[in-house]
Amino acid sequence: MLFNCSGAALSAADAVETVIEYLGMRPVEKTGTVPADKATHTLLLSGNLMGMTRILVRCRLVYSSATGVTMEMSVRSTDPEVSSLIASAIG
Repeated sequence: MLFNCSGAALSAADAVETVIEYLGMRPVEKTGTVPADKATHTLLLSGNLMGMTRILVRCRLVYSSATGVTMEMSVRSTDPEVSSLIASAIG
């Protein structure tokens, strides 16, 4: 799914913080921090729904001063309905 966050995020780092906070998931592999000189970033998140269903999220973010932040998000879990729910939570 593609999302344009132009009104909500001033940078890729702002978008990363917002997605982490909104989904309440943990960044993995040190992807929760965006280097200052980068306009693109891949955020990897991991979490559980009610302690039972494991969820993995990959967000690819691109920042442009003209359009703001555009994000492509992929969600995987053992339950397809949970994947759809998480993906539809942002959008």
